[in-house]
Amino acid sequence: MHNLDSSHQTVFHINEQAVGQRLDRYLASVLETLSRSAVQQLIEEKQVLVNGHPGKPGYMLRQGDEVEVLRVSKPVADHVQPQLLPLDIVYEDADLLILNKAAGMVVHPAPGHSNDTLVNALMARYPELQTSEEGESAGEVVRPGIVHRLDKDTSGLLIVAKNPRTQAALIEQMKEHRITKRYLALVEGVVALDQGSIDAPIGRNPRHRQQMAITAIGSREARTHFRVLRRFKRHTLLLLQLETGRTHQIRVHLKAIGHPVVGDLTYGSTHAHREPILNRQFLHAYQLIFTHPTTGAVLELEAPLPPDLQNVLDRFEELSL
Repeated sequence: MHNLDSSHQTVFHINEQAVGQRLDRYLASVLETLSRSAVQQLIEEKQVLVNGHPGKPGYMLRQGDEVEVLRVSKPVADHVQPQLLPLDIVYEDADLLILNKAAGMVVHPAPGHSNDTLVNALMARYPELQTSEEGESAGEVVRPGIVHRLDKDTSGLLIVAKNPRTQAALIEQMKEHRITKRYLALVEGVVALDQGSIDAPIGRNPRHRQQMAITAIGSREARTHFRVLRRFKRHTLLLLQLETGRTHQIRVHLKAIGHPVVGDLTYGSTHAHREPILNRQFLHAYQLIFTHPTTGAVLELEAPLPPDLQNVLDRFEELSL
C-alpha cells in the first residue's frame, strides 16, 4: 500500500495483473488514503498522468503504461475544524500524549467524514498541532500528531505526538517494530492452540476496495502473534501482539484462521449466531510499550476493557460456572 502526502509524486508501472482495469478503480485500490470519488476528482483536476498525458477515469490500463499521480491529498482547511470533544488522556508530557480512544470515534478526517474525529478534538485542545515545522498551513495538515491508527469501532490506547520531531521519531520506531502493541479480542469458536503466530501478507481486497484481504498482489508482509487467555463454550479470549501494523490486520488474520472477532460485521463469520452479542467488534488496544524519544524512558501503559466489552466477558463467565 502507499501512504502518501501532498508533497510526493508517485509513479506506478502497470504490470499484467493490472491490465484492463479502469484507471480510477486501479488508483483507488493502490492509494490507501483515497476513495474512488477522491481519485476521480484528482483525475478531473489533471493531477493524474498516463504516459505523460492527463488521464481519464475510464481509461483501460495497458501493459507498460506509466501512471503518475502529481498530488495525492487535498487541502482540508475548509472542512476540518477544531471541535471540543471529550478525550480520555492516560499519559501526557511536553512531547506526546497517550489516550484511551472510545469505540465509535474515527481517528482522522476522510472524504465524507470531516467532523467528530480525533483530529478535530486534538486541533481544539492543542492549537499548536495545526502548523508543522516545515511551515505547512493548518489546512494541509490532515493528521497532526497522529503516529498510528485504530479502527473506528476499536477502543484503546493511541499515541499522539505534540511536535513534528516527536512524531517523526515515533513513526520511525513504529516502522522498526520497536513499539509493542497488544490487544484483547474475543473471537468466535474455541481456539485449539494455546499460542501461535499468523504470518500472511495483507493488501486491498480486489473485489471490495474498502476491505483488506490476504493476497499476494499489492500486499505487504503482516505478522500477528496470539495467546489464549480464556476459553468459553463457543468463544475464546485472546491476547494479541502486532509485529506489523497493516490496516485491519488483526481482523483479517483472525478471520483467516477461522476465528473472526466477535461483533465484526465486515470480517465476521457467515455462521455467527444470529443474536448480536455486541453492537461493535470486541477488539481493544490494551497495552503499549515504547521508548520515549526525548527522555529515553521506557513507557508502559495499559487500558482496562471498557464496560461494554467487560460486560460480555462477565456474562460468559457466569454461563460457564
